[in-house]
Amino acid sequence: MAGPRLTRIGARGADVVVREWGNVDGRPLVFWHGLNPFGALQLNEAGPAWAERGFRVVAPSAPGLGETPAFADLEEYRPTRLADLVVDLSERLELERFDYVGWSWGASIGVHLAARHGSRLTALVLLDAGHSDAQDLPGWTESTLGERIAELEASPVTFADWDALVSLARERATSWRPALEERLRAGMHEQDGAVVPRGDVRAVAAALHGLGAEPPSSTLPALARLDLPILLVLAARNDTTGPIERFRAEVPHAETVTVDSDHDLLSHAPEETIALVADWLARQRAQPRVA
Repeated sequence: MAGPRLTRIGARGADVVVREWGNVDGRPLVFWHGLNPFGALQLNEAGPAWAERGFRVVAPSAPGLGETPAFADLEEYRPTRLADLVVDLSERLELERFDYVGWSWGASIGVHLAARHGSRLTALVLLDAGHSDAQDLPGWTESTLGERIAELEASPVTFADWDALVSLARERATSWRPALEERLRAGMHEQDGAVVPRGDVRAVAAALHGLGAEPPSSTLPALARLDLPILLVLAARNDTTGPIERFRAEVPHAETVTVDSDHDLLSHAPEETIALVADWLARQRAQPRVA
């Protein structure tokens, strides 16, 4: 299994760590990860598999959530700003147009990317998000950015040691394998006698605040006007029935498929999800875009 190429790319005031798999002349596929510190390592299985299918896989590590330093300006965590960052990175990588695949937070960024820069995309794949808003989640409360930061700082994620972390992850995993432990350990480090996420709590808070301020549902009219292939992959064990129906009604040309999995499709149903995405993208052709 070929390892990724690592580069650092300056864009929008950030020095972004980017992993790539596959030949540079392959079909460009840009992936954005979820709101976790594992970053581009989430593709340690999917990246090589998609590369073998002829894709040039590009996976940025989001600022402040692991290897890439956080933005100084927390407004840069709004989904619209992050969508612009994706375009800036693609230009520096000389990707004129590309497929975009986003999981969770990455899917919510993806719908804003398509709404703002639809002509740059050849296809949009949303992995169990992008159809629902933060406000749809049970227990969601509206907060200022300062309140969100204080909330997360008051309840940090910590583990007594590595064994405690890995044991909990093994209990939650559908099937445990070395690749899961690799990405898990990559997103954590030891600090003050505990194991904690590498992510910057202010960055996480700003990203959450951005999701509330710029909900994915606000992009649905724009998505409906685009002549762009869109695939929404749903996790069967993550019930978001109401938002799904809203998405289907407002973006009728989008395809939806369901996978028997929890929310983290690439962890809990890797083979099916990897193949499903690759097969669907392989069927797509460049289509004219509607402004």
